[in-house]
Amino acid sequence: MRPIFARVIRSNFEPCTKLFRMYGKSRPNSKEAALHIPVMAEELVSGLNIKRGDVIIDMTFGAGGHTKFIMENYKHCKVIALDRDEKAFEIAQDLSKKFKGRIIPLLGKFSELDKLLSENGIVENSLNAALLDAGCSSMQFDQPERGFSLVRDGPLDMRMDGNRSEGQITAADVVNNLDEEELTEIIYKYGDERNARNISSSIIENRPISTTLELARVVSMAFSQTSDVFRVDSLGRRCHIATKTFMAIRIFVNDELNEICHGIKTSEKYLMNGGKMGVITFHSLEDRVVKRMLKQIEISKPFNVKMGVGKRSKTERRYWKREQSLLLPSGEEIEQNPRSRSAKLRIATRCRDG
Repeated sequence: MRPIFARVIRSNFEPCTKLFRMYGKSRPNSKEAALHIPVMAEELVSGLNIKRGDVIIDMTFGAGGHTKFIMENYKHCKVIALDRDEKAFEIAQDLSKKFKGRIIPLLGKFSELDKLLSENGIVENSLNAALLDAGCSSMQFDQPERGFSLVRDGPLDMRMDGNRSEGQITAADVVNNLDEEELTEIIYKYGDERNARNISSSIIENRPISTTLELARVVSMAFSQTSDVFRVDSLGRRCHIATKTFMAIRIFVNDELNEICHGIKTSEKYLMNGGKMGVITFHSLEDRVVKRMLKQIEISKPFNVKMGVGKRSKTERRYWKREQSLLLPSGEEIEQNPRSRSAKLRIATRCRDG
């Protein structure tokens, strides 16, 4: 057993403030990656306005769906393929052998990207386009040993980095060590779960919890008014009643919202004037962060319906120009790839005006 480690919760999106202690544990190896169907690939690539000789950064390589689409349709472009998941990095390395000299695989998070680009000789204001497909990849959901799935049993892990980052907390650490108030705040703020208080109480009463199906069962116990473990979401889909809780814990474990901020800020630094960025999000919290970043609104500011409305002062610099309205997947794509149903695509252009 590795030594006990402590973590102070202090970032903008982490609601808890208390110091808590947890144990690090080893994790099983991942299985081979499942086939990944890239979401809104045509709309994304069209919005990026890719041309011959462009250099694009795919900040969420995953199983390589978007990068492979670019490689096959734009023969003279290069892609910098970033992912925080070691398995995804291995796939990027394999794909780079097929498309020799056209793919540069990088292993790291958005918050590590600036350093990685610099180390690889990529200078500021030099990239033509950037794409970011937020959230958890299909590959990670499809591997029960990663701990993201609530329908297939696996250890309570949920770390997108796997074992890469020494001392990173796991879902088991969160579930089994935080108090009721902290769990309630995480589940409510990151999962938009109205039943957060009852869920956190159920978790406290049934600890320790070590597997995904065990957590799903404990969460369902908080919904005593129904025997059905499925409910209808805002898009009319039937989803498991533990879905929002799993999402909230995953976002917290991986610091996903702060990472999105880092990703957009780094794109702002490395895209050339007129360079395009496309961001795909899958739930309202992600999309809200993206909108605020593109409007240059402080993330910590309370929401106001008039945010971003009005003229800029003469001294205020603008970094992004949003190109078009929100794009959604077609009915045909949703039928072929149901996971795309909640996707939202936003395209923006990097500006250098003052």
